[in-house]
Amino acid sequence: MNSAGFTAPVAWRTFLLGSVGIVDNDPDEQTKNFAILIANILSVFCRQEARIRRRVGELSTIYGLGVLFANTEDFDAALNITAQRVSHLMHVKAASIRLLDEATGELVISGSHNIGSRYLNKGRIKLDENPIDQAAFAGQVVYIEDARTDPRVRFREHASKEGMVSGLCCPMSYRGKTVGVLRIYSRIRRRFSTFDVELLQAISSLAAGAIVSTRLAEEARVAERYARHIRQAGQIQRRMIPRKTPNHPRVEFGYVYQPSFDVGGDFFDFLNLPEGNVGIAIADVVGKGLPGALMMASVRSALRAHAQSIFDIDDIVGRVNRHMCRDTLVSEFATLFYGVISPNARQFTFCNAGHNPPVLVRDDKIKELMTGGLVIGVLPESTYEKEVVDLQSGDLLVFYTDGVTESVNYDDELYGFDRLRESIFKHRDLEVATMTQQLLWDVRRFAGLADQADDITVVVARIN
Repeated sequence: MNSAGFTAPVAWRTFLLGSVGIVDNDPDEQTKNFAILIANILSVFCRQEARIRRRVGELSTIYGLGVLFANTEDFDAALNITAQRVSHLMHVKAASIRLLDEATGELVISGSHNIGSRYLNKGRIKLDENPIDQAAFAGQVVYIEDARTDPRVRFREHASKEGMVSGLCCPMSYRGKTVGVLRIYSRIRRRFSTFDVELLQAISSLAAGAIVSTRLAEEARVAERYARHIRQAGQIQRRMIPRKTPNHPRVEFGYVYQPSFDVGGDFFDFLNLPEGNVGIAIADVVGKGLPGALMMASVRSALRAHAQSIFDIDDIVGRVNRHMCRDTLVSEFATLFYGVISPNARQFTFCNAGHNPPVLVRDDKIKELMTGGLVIGVLPESTYEKEVVDLQSGDLLVFYTDGVTESVNYDDELYGFDRLRESIFKHRDLEVATMTQQLLWDVRRFAGLADQADDITVVVARIN
């Protein structure tokens, strides 16, 4: 070998050894030191490769869990798989996932790996009774050096029998909301690295995000199902509202009905009674939505059942009241006005059970129809009175619910009875169907775009 082929490696070797502080003029010693240096470098490379492979494996596990949560239909099984993969990834004995039941404050086991049933069923875990879990819910990753002796651990004997020593308790949090805790347990005393903690936090956050998303999706499905049922209930309820007015030779009828929600608590009805009599009922039940709709249906059915066979209006209302008292709570009641126009439209017999008094409009005067008694559904022994008023051609009977007079504008002013009276006189000469629409529009113009919380019902009868 020529001198160039020999001296170049020697010079390179000398440079490397000198760069790490090894200086030796003996070629054999230099070769030995060079071999040691190369071995150390290779060892470092191997350790780095092992760490890189581990990081890749950890990222792969996290990605796999993300795919699992995105596609699973069995969430309990997914949480068990998560506990299993965490145990293998972090080289620990076991893992468990407990989710908070907000109704009871209990941390319920929802996923686990390599934990016996006796330990899982050791007793209820209440969040407010466990300082470790409380600290986790406060945002800390809690280190347990030895579960067998740590005074914060409630079931130390069970942990000892299960072979649990060191552990971590990590909050499962997503966007500021903690839904549970993820715990890992080792068989021996172990100090977990910062990277171990960060890895556990990443997996916990991933699982928490999936849990929150799943719960929100389920809540959305339930809400949509309820909304669909309410829409269907509203359609059924609107079928109970008269589609057309009675055909009376001397009376012209009109009405408007606008529930504030899909289903409402207002109710009105026209009843074709024996011997040409025509009944008019208007009611307002306490509550809105489905409870109000169910009460409204009960009032309607009771009134229709009794009105066909009993001609004493005070007796009819009394029977409806007793029917309601049997089927409702004390806090559930309704106002009801029921009246009957005679066949020749010359008399109107009525009973008012706590309802907004309808008005009889004649010339420039208004008479409020108040005779009756207490609201129905409160006291079964309540008694009621009736009154008979004479009718004349041109008289108007105007029935309404409190959604009219209690409509408010943006200044929190009530529409009130005085404005309703002005509206009645302003539109009294219109056709009845048009008049009812104008009464409604006057209320709407007053309220503007302010949200209204009550149903609106107006019924008008004009004596020809």
